[in-house]
Amino acid sequence: MTGTEADECIAIVERLGPVILSTVPSKKGMSASALRHSVGYMMACAGDLLASHDFAEQMRSCLDQARMTGAGLVAMGQVRLAALAEAPISLPATLTVLCTVRLCLAQEARIVSEMVFRSRDDAANTAAEMTAAFSAAAEVASDDLDAGSYMAIINLQATVVKHLADLGRVLPRVVNYRFARVMPALTMAQRAYADGDRAQGLIDENKVVHPAFMPMTGRMLAV
Repeated sequence: MTGTEADECIAIVERLGPVILSTVPSKKGMSASALRHSVGYMMACAGDLLASHDFAEQMRSCLDQARMTGAGLVAMGQVRLAALAEAPISLPATLTVLCTVRLCLAQEARIVSEMVFRSRDDAANTAAEMTAAFSAAAEVASDDLDAGSYMAIINLQATVVKHLADLGRVLPRVVNYRFARVMPALTMAQRAYADGDRAQGLIDENKVVHPAFMPMTGRMLAV
């Protein structure tokens, strides 16, 4: 790797570092110190890490720390999108970007595997979002003729989509409801499910301001 190529890679790492740090809520305080240390080390030693081929492991460690400190699916996706927004010129820089994208997708897959979905629709929506994310990353890997990254992305996509499809099959569907009058969420839950404990689900699904006034038409989980 030439000096110019190294400088390009280092600049990419220095731009991605703050994005990784931004994935964790500021209120985490001391619990984010390990992440700040990992990212700071990666940025400060980017040249040595890239030269010794240890960059991928350090980036994986940073993203792992971000996830464990509270980075969610959307936040991790922002790191991936920041990497995809780069316009690398040299091959080393291209591989640095693709490595970051692949590692982000792996973290997103882990986050999805731990998510709890309320309905089949929620799982299907997440599957659609992840499919779009994987497809965009696979297209970049294909354009850059990186067969290893391309196959890794495609295989991980298949695993994530299958997980969500299997999960969706055992979840209830979201259906539309219509009642003749406005009523409290507790009353509606009793009428719809014969279970007042499900009132909160009706409130959440319809984003109700006050639980005493459920709309006459809305959405609910199938019985």
